[in-house]
Amino acid sequence: MAVTQVNYTGNGSTTNYSFTFPYLDKTDVKVRIDGTIQDTTAYSFANATTIAMASAPASGAKIAILRNTNNDSKKGTFYAGSAVKAEDLNDNFDQILYVAQEVDNYAMTSDGTTPMTGDLVLGEDLSLVFEGATDDGFETELTVADP
Repeated sequence: MAVTQVNYTGNGSTTNYSFTFPYLDKTDVKVRIDGTIQDTTAYSFANATTIAMASAPASGAKIAILRNTNNDSKKGTFYAGSAVKAEDLNDNFDQILYVAQEVDNYAMTSDGTTPMTGDLVLGEDLSLVFEGATDDGFETELTVADP
């Protein structure tokens, strides 16, 4: 499994955190503090593989540096009759590879071989439905409204 995320625990004084995974654009690298689904923007790049936080995360804070490759559009577009540069081709294939790695790393398995870690965040007005051993009208449904 490819590495697409590194995790740290804040100590109240460290501001620089390194990572080893490749990325195409700096905007593909995200930082999350304490498991929030909202990325923080209070950082910059000290160098190509080090995040410099604007202020040191609190002691015990969970820090996740992850890659979330933009897949809204392809990296390079090729036109009939134009030269195809190897760099553009490689970028397109790397984009596909990185997105596939990210999907693989964050997917839940249906066979239970890889337990889920972290929080499962559902949107508004949703329920979890447990069917049970028989597909019938008797299910257990978990619904939460503004806890």
